[in-house]
Amino acid sequence: MSDSPHYTTFKQSYEIGKEIAGQYKHIYTRSLLFYIFGHINQGLAYLTIFLIFTALSQYPPDTGKALMWLGLFVIFTFLNGISRWFANDFELSGTLPRVMHDMRVKLGDKLRTMPLERLNRYKAGELNASLSSNVDESVMMLGLISGMFLDVVITPLVVVLGMFFIDWRMALFVMFMMPLAIPLYRKKRQSSMTEKTDMAAGNAALESDIIEYVQGLPVLRITNQTGTNAKRLNDGIIKVRDLQKAGIWKTISLTLMQDALILGTLIVIGVLGSLWVGNTTMGIAAVAAILVMISRLMEPLSIFLALSGILDIMTSSFKRVKNVLSIPPLEIINPRAEISSFEVEFESVDFTYHGQEEQALKGVSIKIPSKSMTAIVGPSGSGKTTMTKMMMRYADPQKGRIKIGGADIRNMSQEYLLSNFAVVFQDVYLFDESIIENIRMAKPDASDDEVKGAARAAHCHEFIKRLPKGYETGVGDIGGSLSGGERQRISIARAILKDAPIVILDEPTAALDTESELAVQKAVDALVADKTIIVIAHRLSTVAGADYILVIEAGRLIEQGTHKELLGKGGRYNDLWQAQLRSNAWQT
Repeated sequence: MSDSPHYTTFKQSYEIGKEIAGQYKHIYTRSLLFYIFGHINQGLAYLTIFLIFTALSQYPPDTGKALMWLGLFVIFTFLNGISRWFANDFELSGTLPRVMHDMRVKLGDKLRTMPLERLNRYKAGELNASLSSNVDESVMMLGLISGMFLDVVITPLVVVLGMFFIDWRMALFVMFMMPLAIPLYRKKRQSSMTEKTDMAAGNAALESDIIEYVQGLPVLRITNQTGTNAKRLNDGIIKVRDLQKAGIWKTISLTLMQDALILGTLIVIGVLGSLWVGNTTMGIAAVAAILVMISRLMEPLSIFLALSGILDIMTSSFKRVKNVLSIPPLEIINPRAEISSFEVEFESVDFTYHGQEEQALKGVSIKIPSKSMTAIVGPSGSGKTTMTKMMMRYADPQKGRIKIGGADIRNMSQEYLLSNFAVVFQDVYLFDESIIENIRMAKPDASDDEVKGAARAAHCHEFIKRLPKGYETGVGDIGGSLSGGERQRISIARAILKDAPIVILDEPTAALDTESELAVQKAVDALVADKTIIVIAHRLSTVAGADYILVIEAGRLIEQGTHKELLGKGGRYNDLWQAQLRSNAWQT
């Protein structure tokens, strides 16, 4: 089986075109029919050139017939122009931007409904490309390329059929020559796809080498290894250069073959025409007319071969868009369920991330009481964050089930389920908007007073008032204009405003200094009142007073109980506690 890049046939391209057009595929198909009718008339107009030349080459010239054929030429040309006008309706009527808009809306809806596990597999740049450039590349050239292809196929077909009534020998020759463009087209498409694939891989590797080299430059300078590591970077640059050189040579060679085919066809027609004129089996007017027609037919063929790679760009771009759109949302199992209380229960849950062999969770069975504080502790990579993700249906477990208030979360819509959760992450993400709008995201219909009340509860009202524009101050990209503690308190204010019954805290004070930690801890105290609290704990001293502590290791629940009970067992929790005590003593 060949490993060469696959390119689509024209029939596949047409089917893809209809799929891209979506609800407007009838307009797309109608445009193609107008293109076909237009190109038929264009071919008939070319044939009248022969009849005009023949009438004028007689002695004396038959001007009456020449004018009659000229009139038909004008009619066919007019019909061709009108047909092409209606064929361009796909672009001119505003359908094209509507198709792109609909495609982006579908992608936006998909991003909101796809499982977060699938969403997290994509790099941000890939999704950005799908929403922007991939949509443009899929749609923008759709009508143009379709029209160009029909020009290359329909018009020559009409001319060749008509030539049988002019001179069957010349018609047979042209019929033989025209298909020679097919292998040239295939070679060009294969070359285009190979070049795009190799260049994409080469550029990706080079970009990775550049980033690694630049980021590691301080270390490389200290260790005097700048030259050694630069060799790999230089090899990557040379590889991209060689790929570019190979691509240029392929393009030049195929262009020369294309030009040779066109020139060779014209020369042979001229030679054969001269021979047949010499033995009086063909008139000079016929030869001249055929040369004019063939020259005109070669122009769109030349342009189409030059732009044929656009079909591959369209196809590959739409494939990436389609891959996103084809991701199924998490199934909501009937009958629908509602949450009546807020205890969280795992029943023998197994979960493995896509593409991983090691299970992230292994037979986890827990019950987190309502309106209690439960801490999840364990070493890095043990499965703590995975557990909180699964509560919010990041993905479905391969085995077991998760329930809230006795109801399986698979019987709930994602919107309804998440409306019951507020999350405060260790790494806070704020949008590049004003502070008041960043807080209001938790409750879009909240009044300014409600937002400010949440800010006061989160102990961030005072520092907000000191900012240049108060609550209207922009936070910058990812909240970069605020300190870590300030960002964290804004995040807590957002959670307070949401007022969800279940709160997940991913150690919000872990990366803060002492002063910021105290301010944030006060904000957390305001947030957690009368809630079901689930804390991912890295510093065990912050959860010693928790109602319940779950100890996770390698995806398994290995211990559970209160702080005092777990220390008394002398197990894994006790080991972690003693290790942190030693670490704290060493730091002081």
